[in-house]
Amino acid sequence: MNIRVRSRFITALLATGMALPLCLPAATDSLHKTIHLGSNATVAGKPLQAGDYDLLVSGNQAKFESKGKVVAEVPCTWKTLPAKADHDVVLTSGEAVTEITFQGKTQAIDF
Repeated sequence: MNIRVRSRFITALLATGMALPLCLPAATDSLHKTIHLGSNATVAGKPLQAGDYDLLVSGNQAKFESKGKVVAEVPCTWKTLPAKADHDVVLTSGEAVTEITFQGKTQAIDF
């Protein structure tokens, strides 16, 4: 391999290696899951009835949809867990949803 080809190859590897970390956060800041609430709750002050919801997270916004209708759209914050979550879990304090973890993921959302 001559020096010119080797130099181009190394430059291409470096460019790819630098671009990869820029792509990874984008992959973790969107999510679509079905979650179940066993009892009535609130999220960011908005009421949610017990039942199943489609949760759509895009960036720092979470949408709760029921039967195709948006029931609540609220801000959220992504956080990194110390280990992968064993299950999808909706954590509450009183009736307020405070966090949702996702099975097999090290990312969760806080409200």
